[in-house]
Amino acid sequence: MLPVLSSLEGWNIGAGPDDYLPENLYEYIDGAAPRYLAYGFRKLVHVRYELEGDPLSSVRLDIFDMGSRLGAFGLYRSLKPAEAVPQDWGAEGHRSGTVAAAWKDRIYVQGEADDDRTAVVSVLDRLMSWVCGEVAGDNSLPTILASLPSEGLVPQSERYVAVDLLGHAFLPGGVLATYDMAGDEARLFFSDLGSEALAAEAMAQFRTHQSQWGVVVRDVRTIGAGGFQFSDPGLGSGIVVGTSHFVAGIYGDLPYDAQERLLDQLIVGLSSSERAY
Repeated sequence: MLPVLSSLEGWNIGAGPDDYLPENLYEYIDGAAPRYLAYGFRKLVHVRYELEGDPLSSVRLDIFDMGSRLGAFGLYRSLKPAEAVPQDWGAEGHRSGTVAAAWKDRIYVQGEADDDRTAVVSVLDRLMSWVCGEVAGDNSLPTILASLPSEGLVPQSERYVAVDLLGHAFLPGGVLATYDMAGDEARLFFSDLGSEALAAEAMAQFRTHQSQWGVVVRDVRTIGAGGFQFSDPGLGSGIVVGTSHFVAGIYGDLPYDAQERLLDQLIVGLSSSERAY
């Protein structure tokens, strides 16, 4: 997957390739290792390229096997800066100054140039393009995202959170997406608990949390397997329900009827995705 040096005239390998596994990833990225591990990290290949005669001019290239398309996507979106400039690399790619990143299938790629000279940054771009082109598979998004309603979905707002969705330990990760309707925003979310019993337990914990820190407005029996409407000082107004082994909900500024409609569409999508899998 690494480019052959003949394609990088005037450049040599200054360090690596070095391999890192889950048990020693901290040796390379130390404090950031838990985030990568949470998204399913399997292996990292690290290499540094140097300009001949100028070893201080270099480009770092890191290729992460995240174990799954969902893991690579989730890590990429969680690290993407708002000011990043999109690039045509893999499923998604961007560069922000001298730092670049992309993902495709189960691979997440990150690179950084030592300075912003065109000659150095152009090599970074070529390396990113080469690696993404060598990754097997297509550029499709994780299939679970197809459960999300398309109406009002803010482009590229979808996120996969590996652990503690909404900051709750009883929600073991899940999907978030932002919706905009006539200037009102809301966030739709769902978490797969793995079984109906665990989903029911998480719903009970969610209700307890809202009773302590917010307001449980009323029960909701017309969506999914039922749940409740809530008002939260941080999230705003929202609805959360159980459905099969999922906990799903919505919160924000949208009127209740719009929240209900989007959540109902999500429940239908989750039901369809279960049949598809």
